[in-house]
Amino acid sequence: MDFFDLVQKRRSVRKFSTEKVPDKVILKSLQSALLAANSSNLQPWEFYWVKDKHKKNKLIEACFSQNAAKTAQELIVSVSRIDTWRRNKNLLIENYKQEGKLLPIIDNYYNKVIPYSYYHDMFGIAGIFKRCVSFFTAIAGFFRPVPRGPISKQDLFEIVTKTTALACQNFMMGIVAQGYDSCPMEGFDENRVKKILDLNKNTHVVMVLGVGKADPKGVYGDRFRIDEDLVIKII
Repeated sequence: MDFFDLVQKRRSVRKFSTEKVPDKVILKSLQSALLAANSSNLQPWEFYWVKDKHKKNKLIEACFSQNAAKTAQELIVSVSRIDTWRRNKNLLIENYKQEGKLLPIIDNYYNKVIPYSYYHDMFGIAGIFKRCVSFFTAIAGFFRPVPRGPISKQDLFEIVTKTTALACQNFMMGIVAQGYDSCPMEGFDENRVKKILDLNKNTHVVMVLGVGKADPKGVYGDRFRIDEDLVIKII
């Protein structure tokens, strides 16, 4: 199917049929998700395919038992993390070394810039230090472009969550390309979802993705988009 046909076909399905989804469909879509563009190639995401019946029922409840969760044949939880950057950074560097491509600029970026940007501590001392540095950086910013973050833990979560959302879109496009449907859900009790998945405070649940075959009445209304002139600006 043509990419633009896929974009047109993808809809958020609120009610799924009882048709099963083959495991290979989910796996292929998850593998597509991992190919998504992401910040500094640090891949700060995790995808939890919840197959355990007890956990799945708990997850449905945590999603307020909405139809998109209750009728989904499969449920996948996308999670962004701010505590895997060091591991992933080291894996990247090792790959560069094996390929003989660890140039000084790459080594400097991953061993100096990334640790400074991503390091945080439980007391927020690193954030205070970065905020002080950013004050002087902002002064330099009057004369030239300068980096202005991330500073706080919240800034880091914004970066990794944007990245994970890109991966979710890849996943959903992979699902529709194989003839099935999905629904990205933001309506859930994050604390309960974290408890089900045994996640720590360095994680953020980005969305819960329901997957299945659309029920004939599973799409609630025609697609509506505001006029593109309101959101596409050519300057």
